[in-house]
Amino acid sequence: MSVQSPPAPTQAPSAPAATGQRRFDRVLAALRFTPGQLRGVLAVVGALILGAGITGMTAILAKSAVIEETTSQSGRLSVAALSLYQALSQADATAASSYLTAGTPSDEMNETYREAMRDATVALATAAGEVKTPADTALVAELNARMPVYTGLVETARTFNRLGEPVGATYQEQASTLMREEMLPKAHDLQENSLGQLNESRSDAAAFPWAAAALAAAALGTLVWAQMWLSRKTNRVFNLGLVGSTVLLVAFAGWLAMASLASASHTNRSHEDGSAPLELLAQAEITAQQARAEESLLLIARGEDAKAAERFEEHFKALADPGKLLDKLDEVFAGDPELSKNIDTAREAAETWRAGHDEVVKLAQGGQYTDAVALVVGESDTSLWASFTTLNDALTEATDISADRFAEATNDAQRSLSGAAAGLAALALGALISAAVGIQLRVAEYYA
Repeated sequence: MSVQSPPAPTQAPSAPAATGQRRFDRVLAALRFTPGQLRGVLAVVGALILGAGITGMTAILAKSAVIEETTSQSGRLSVAALSLYQALSQADATAASSYLTAGTPSDEMNETYREAMRDATVALATAAGEVKTPADTALVAELNARMPVYTGLVETARTFNRLGEPVGATYQEQASTLMREEMLPKAHDLQENSLGQLNESRSDAAAFPWAAAALAAAALGTLVWAQMWLSRKTNRVFNLGLVGSTVLLVAFAGWLAMASLASASHTNRSHEDGSAPLELLAQAEITAQQARAEESLLLIARGEDAKAAERFEEHFKALADPGKLLDKLDEVFAGDPELSKNIDTAREAAETWRAGHDEVVKLAQGGQYTDAVALVVGESDTSLWASFTTLNDALTEATDISADRFAEATNDAQRSLSGAAAGLAALALGALISAAVGIQLRVAEYYA
């Protein structure tokens, strides 16, 4: 006969688990009655309003910070990189042209060269203080190391030129090769990187705060439902607290949408009227300067540098051929008389330059080297230096106008967000308090 052992006693749930279960049961029990349901509605509405307020305020502050960065760090870097690229190209074009003059270059050429190198030095120093990536830091360091090498080669070429020594041409060609093959490509890379950062900042600034808008819409929908539900429960048409909360939340959503859309509109305008034309104008100006440098190198080599002639044609076609840079600028500035006039002036100067260059090639091939040089760097109004200067000045003026428009649009974007973060926070807090008061008054009636 077997003896069965008694069943093991059932273990009681642990104290924390039992406490949590009891709390959950009390919440479920409370939700069966109207006061508990009202408190549940308040909890949901409060969470949605609080979430909308926090995300909305955060989104506006983030937009403002991005726009501020656009006008400060990334904006200054892109402007510095663009100025550096233009100044280096201008310096090389002027140095090559000035070498063609016998003895000492004209005061105008000397001043243009010194100003270009001064601008390049300032732009490089500015870029050094604004770069954020190791790659950009390396580009700035490499350019900084090559600047004195380039200026040393140019000054050596000028010294030998004043002495009438033909070896100066070799130094000038070395300087232009250093600029063309090492310095300008690195300056271009720095410019591309800075424009990429600027465009990324612009995209962030123009983004709509969908999370805040969704939470605000959900809070409004919950408030409307709560008022309809409460009206059926209490046979009262309006709950002033919930009505006030709804009005404040509508104002919150409207301000959020208007501030975001206005900021995005101004940010996009800064791109369309500012940074995009600036990029095209810079390409046109630099292409013209590089063509000018190659034209001078062609004469420095006394027509024996076939690659310089090819590079001139390549640059000039990129500037003035149908569908190229000047045509693209015409499309961008269509309907804008102020800037269209500058592009028309640049196009006329380019056509005069093109015809004059063909004449220079004929003179050089015919052995009339002195006449060819006079036509390229002479001080008369019919010289190619005058045509190039007219073209360059027209593009520079258009660049200044576009830069002003970029700054104006960016400032407008910043102003459109002024006070929005604090205002949205105040409206969200007011909506939360109003909803809490409205519901608590109904709850109090059940315990009166």
